[in-house]
Amino acid sequence: MHVSSLNAVVALFATLVSSQRLTKPPLQENLDNLQAGFINNLTPVTSTRTAYQAGYIPTDCKRIAQNENVNPADIQVWNVKYSDCSAVWQFCYHKNSNGPLTDLIDRFGRLPVHTRQFSRHIMSLPSTNGYAYNSGGNLVFFGTTLSNLNVHIHEAAHSLDLLGAFFPDKPLSGSTKWTNEYNLDSAVPDPYAQTNQVENVAQNTVVTTYERNVPGGFFGLNSNANRIFHQYATVDTEQRNAAPPNLLVKGGSCTGRLANSAPVLVSTSARVAAAAPAAVEALPEGVATIEGKDFDTKGTCKFH
Repeated sequence: MHVSSLNAVVALFATLVSSQRLTKPPLQENLDNLQAGFINNLTPVTSTRTAYQAGYIPTDCKRIAQNENVNPADIQVWNVKYSDCSAVWQFCYHKNSNGPLTDLIDRFGRLPVHTRQFSRHIMSLPSTNGYAYNSGGNLVFFGTTLSNLNVHIHEAAHSLDLLGAFFPDKPLSGSTKWTNEYNLDSAVPDPYAQTNQVENVAQNTVVTTYERNVPGGFFGLNSNANRIFHQYATVDTEQRNAAPPNLLVKGGSCTGRLANSAPVLVSTSARVAAAAPAAVEALPEGVATIEGKDFDTKGTCKFH
């Protein structure tokens, strides 16, 4: 199947799945009680940052900014390199964001590297409301969500699901296997997971990340966790069988990257003294290119 046809299939799938609200009751009021365990056990990875070339911005960041009625000139772009990956991530940080750039870099850097490598750009925009979404692998944070590790894991989980990182079901949220396992359970993790199966897989990925990285795990935290056992076990099995294996477990180094989007002028009318970047910087040797796909969770992925 051609890439364009595959992208169309993924977009259609996401539209269909996102329209189907789930009726199973929530296990918890929310997953806020996981935040402390994540912060204490997903330790930050050291990083360095350098400014992006003046007058330019990654294509995806400019597109998202314009779609949100934000002036791309107000976006500061940084190349961030973590010690567990030889490839850089480009962070697009609005100058009036509701939290420091250091928080954005810290929280994203706490994600297991094999989770992190399926995200492209990390973006922060100001808002009086806190919410976030994933657009084609770009994680977009509004308000104070840039500092919320649960939200980082949730948004990165959409990349794992919709870009086909889980194995063998690609995407997992639209597979027969997922539906069958969901039907064996009596609950979903929280009210947000009731939105649709895309959001349900993402919240179960948050649960599985907790179970795999925090002593005592989610099943030690909630005595009724067996009500979502089959959903959890499916995510866990697929993340263990993925390439690379153990997507949700901290440690190791990156094996691939969802490539950065091409640099474009912040403003077509601006004069730029520096030479224009020729193209997207090639990934370092040993870091494979992860194929991108078109999807957008903006319509349903809201954390308030």
